[in-house]
Amino acid sequence: MATKTLEAQPGTVLIVDDNEGNRLLLASQLQKAGYHTLLARHGQEGIEIAEKSPPDLILLDVLMPGMNGFEVCAHLKRQTQTAFIPIIMVTALREIEYRIRGIEAGADEFLHRPHHREELLVRVRSLIQLKRTRQNLEQERNRLQLLYNISQAINTQLNLNQMMSDIISNTQTAVGAQKGMVVLLSERGQVTKKISIRAGSQAVVSDQLAPEVFNKGLVGWLIRHNRAETIADTSQDERWITLPDEPEPVGSAIGVPLARADRMVGVLILIHREPNYFQPEHLALLETVGGQLTAAVENAFLFNEINDQRQRLEALLAQSSDAIITTDENGKVALVNHAAEALFGLTEAEIAGTPLAQVQQFAAILPLFEDGDHRRNGEVSLNGGRILHASVSAIPGVGYVAVMQDITELKRIEQERLDRERQEKNKVKETFSRYMGPSLSEHVLSKEASLLARRERRLAVVLFADLRGFTRMVVNIEADLAIRILNEHFTRMTEIVYGFNGAVFDLTGDELMVGFNVPFDQPDAVPRAVLTALRMQMVFNGLRQSWYDETGTELGLGIGIDRGRVVVGNVGAETRMNFAMVGEAVPTAHRLVSLANDGQIVISEAVYTVLQQDRPELLELLTLRTVGPVSLKGKSQPQLIHVAQCPRTQLVPHEQVLEPIG
Repeated sequence: MATKTLEAQPGTVLIVDDNEGNRLLLASQLQKAGYHTLLARHGQEGIEIAEKSPPDLILLDVLMPGMNGFEVCAHLKRQTQTAFIPIIMVTALREIEYRIRGIEAGADEFLHRPHHREELLVRVRSLIQLKRTRQNLEQERNRLQLLYNISQAINTQLNLNQMMSDIISNTQTAVGAQKGMVVLLSERGQVTKKISIRAGSQAVVSDQLAPEVFNKGLVGWLIRHNRAETIADTSQDERWITLPDEPEPVGSAIGVPLARADRMVGVLILIHREPNYFQPEHLALLETVGGQLTAAVENAFLFNEINDQRQRLEALLAQSSDAIITTDENGKVALVNHAAEALFGLTEAEIAGTPLAQVQQFAAILPLFEDGDHRRNGEVSLNGGRILHASVSAIPGVGYVAVMQDITELKRIEQERLDRERQEKNKVKETFSRYMGPSLSEHVLSKEASLLARRERRLAVVLFADLRGFTRMVVNIEADLAIRILNEHFTRMTEIVYGFNGAVFDLTGDELMVGFNVPFDQPDAVPRAVLTALRMQMVFNGLRQSWYDETGTELGLGIGIDRGRVVVGNVGAETRMNFAMVGEAVPTAHRLVSLANDGQIVISEAVYTVLQQDRPELLELLTLRTVGPVSLKGKSQPQLIHVAQCPRTQLVPHEQVLEPIG
């Protein structure tokens, strides 16, 4: 809607001609008369210039290579952006058929070569003035249409959000703005609503406004100064605050306060991506719109207030599904609706005028009437097992009103929901019981309820324990005996893991995988893992003799431990999920257990370093020997490993010095 007055510069003329002499002659004559000129050497270049920087008028040669003047003219007249630009066809062709063809293409005038300078200037000046007059008429029509649309929105809409959205949308369309925003204030000057619309998008309604915008930005400035203002270049004005959620650049802004005599109602702001876009006529129009908008906001507030009161009254007295009892200021029964009569088994005629406290059926709700200055809510139980939700409010000058809803069925449904949640909790407990001991499962349920849904990286200690000789033994014994021995082994080993608060992640074949510092924090994870390994070797020493007596085969146990980064989470397919641990430390620990012989505990350099710093006494207990460097799968460089040989007769006490979980 930006305009240029006729007294401004004469205008810009685009000259499209493949002949350089013709271009320069026309440009020289126009420039001497004060016009700004743009030059194009052929039709396509002329189209590109006209669409990028629309001129006030185009002088177009007819005979040009590629696209001729008729084709260029027809193309420009089909485009919305260039359709209203006057075009003068300049040609030496005088036959009537060429003139008809030019008119059909949309040409506004013709200038024959050789032309007279005075004729050129008269035609250019008259067409540019005609174009500007047409623009001014169109702008005035748009202004009147905008005011009419706003009037319609005010008269047909009482919903505040919808009315504001309609007015903002119409205003920004008429002005050509990219975004419009209305901020509404309470009587105390606090922001109650922000409605913003981007061109072509739906309204966004919020009750929040960034404090810096309110305190230092244009919104606050308009409120404090109570006058309209234009920011020509937002990048040069400290009153424009750019927020992180503003995806598009803002070049200029314009705003008006919405104020009545006694208070500030809010502000209306429009923005455009180009600097210096908004003109004085925009400001005048916006001030007119602001006056209408202020009245519309006041009407909407009044309507909403009356409507809220009406709805509250209807909710109290017209909802037959709720039991309603009213009293006067002295606590005497004034009204009992049909739902209340049916609920309490009495009639209004029997108790009207009776003090509420003397009606035996109302004994359960009497406590809610004790504090008459405030609204009281609560659940009450009636004889027969029915449960009510009652709300008692004081109405100044009238008395009290009690609204009661029968929520017996809702309470039953709620109980069913709690039962389902309890069942779900038991399922979670059952799931985690596969990985950790009962005490640790209870800890997870009470303090780590969302553990199954978490996916996270952790610094874990991974332990693998692998039976030696079991595969050879299975070939020579009965299946039942083999499974019993394997179950006994896993049972005793997992009991040890649970004793040290480790998590059993996998039982595969004759191998056990255990994690520490997963899935929750264990600052002493390394000594926990080492003591678990020692305890496993000690207990295994007590088991192997009985197995040998039964099978004639000697079984052994090797253990490998590493420390490193892993990813923990629920992994699997839709039909089967496992709480799993993956990462470099897992294959490294598995490689270490494959290197461990019977009775050996093999630890990585990472585990050794932690023991050296935090628990050197365990290193003395282990009596380690260093081996390597050894190439380990997944490691780019050979690694030192440390091997402890546990004698079959060695007794390792089950230490109780670790920090408790939780």
